[in-house]
Amino acid sequence: MNSDTHMRMGHPIVSSLIIFCSIIVLSISAWLTSCFTVDDNYFSLAERDRTRFLLFTSAWTIVFSVLYMLFFFYLPGSVLGSVGSHIVFLFLTFIFWTAGATSITTVLGGELNSNTQRSIIYLDQLNALQGFAWVTEALVTFALVAVLICGIITARPGSDHHDNFDDRDNIIVRLSKVPIRSLPESQPPHY
Repeated sequence: MNSDTHMRMGHPIVSSLIIFCSIIVLSISAWLTSCFTVDDNYFSLAERDRTRFLLFTSAWTIVFSVLYMLFFFYLPGSVLGSVGSHIVFLFLTFIFWTAGATSITTVLGGELNSNTQRSIIYLDQLNALQGFAWVTEALVTFALVAVLICGIITARPGSDHHDNFDDRDNIIVRLSKVPIRSLPESQPPHY
């Protein structure tokens, strides 16, 4: 199998896992935000605010991951479906998830133990939120590394896509012109 086949198979799988975990984080953080807003029973302002940040981060990830899956399948040769565009999106998403997972972990002291932390009301939900935030962060990190490797391979001299560029082009311009996958126009995408 060549790398193009791996990208055709791996991109939808990794994106679907990221979307699935983000939906779980969205559900938990939306429910917690609703409870915090209605009952004012959050442990601290930091807990409330970081839960809201994870709500934003999960919504961001769901919307843009779905868009990038559409770009991947229907606009593979465009700038939006390029390696450079994927790197920018995944890097921003990586920053959001790392900040969100780290901040909720810091607020909760690294772990939640129902025997020692009786003052936290939504203990199980916060524990699940923290866990799924870290799982999603790991998936986004994996996707970012995979796309970076793909970009480095395609930008190197001797690759199929490198010969299309003038040597004076810088790496950013080249990555914005390289589709993340390249199918012949006569062949429809395989799902």
